[in-house]
Amino acid sequence: MDTTNKIIPSASQHPLLPKSTIGYLIAMVVLGLVISILDGMLPRGVSMGEAYAILVLIGLMARDKRLIIGGAIAGTILTLEGFWISDPGLPLWIVEINRALAILIIWLIAVLALGQLRFLEEQKESEKMKTAYELLKQETQYLQLNQVIAVLSNTNDPVEDVLKQAMQTICDYTGWPVAHLYIRDGDNDLLSPSKIWILNDWNRFKSFRQVTDDTKFVPGVGLPGRVLASSKAAWIKDVTRDSNFPRAQLAKDIGIKAGFAFPILIGPKVVAVMEFFAEDAMEPDSKLINIMENIGYLLGRIFERDHAGLKKGEYEDHLRRLYTRMKAVRAHETSIGDDPRTAEGIHEELQ
Repeated sequence: MDTTNKIIPSASQHPLLPKSTIGYLIAMVVLGLVISILDGMLPRGVSMGEAYAILVLIGLMARDKRLIIGGAIAGTILTLEGFWISDPGLPLWIVEINRALAILIIWLIAVLALGQLRFLEEQKESEKMKTAYELLKQETQYLQLNQVIAVLSNTNDPVEDVLKQAMQTICDYTGWPVAHLYIRDGDNDLLSPSKIWILNDWNRFKSFRQVTDDTKFVPGVGLPGRVLASSKAAWIKDVTRDSNFPRAQLAKDIGIKAGFAFPILIGPKVVAVMEFFAEDAMEPDSKLINIMENIGYLLGRIFERDHAGLKKGEYEDHLRRLYTRMKAVRAHETSIGDDPRTAEGIHEELQ
């Protein structure tokens, strides 16, 4: 049988005790020896057995059931040992009672420690379940957000209305109070501010709105410019501390801190940038960034459909003009004869 590809686990791969637990174990051994030496130096009637409860508490600090039980057993053994190695002192029955009480205290503390450890483990499991629930809730909300945006992107409502609804939906989901849309200037590498805003307090963000309405961006400059240059979503933890956020330098109090933006795409082309802002600084949320990039593709359908509609309308207008011109030419040809030069002149005149 070929065993060349088999991996035999070593002791270092599967240690009996984690490194952190080994440290606690060493501390237990050292303290146990110190207490045992002191106990042996005292008269037999003076028991230090209660001090061995420290070994149990160290096991609790390590959150290791084995160390708790081991500490209690070690404390019991050392307490009994102290009975035999200590010098005679008080009557034997008093010594026995003292030692028995010490052992009782050790095990009582051990039982309490095991109960506390179980409570901590249940609390940890509860936290894990809570975290799992929050993640599931977040994933569900992400899915719902995608579904809402997908429905909006397939409606025939005016582009501005659909974009406002989409921005409001994202604001409701994230809790961020400010949203704005930058539009690309045709095929030029320039983003111009639109009049499409979502603000939960128009007076609070008046300065930021005014400076935004007067600011255009080229690739790489500002938050929208970064998105235009990379075709990827971007996040700024605190725009007031970011050297590449010009709008923060143009107004004293813009009322915002964190900001993120994502591109709206038609294929590889960025046609618009949607930006959102919060009043507090926030660390980047990679999951949210990924979701917003996907939403950018969905919203691109709105612009794509709108562009296609404009081309179709222009084509239909061209056909109508051509049809009218041909009718006029035929009417003139019927009235004056079939002179092709006359018809050509009429064509040129109607064009």
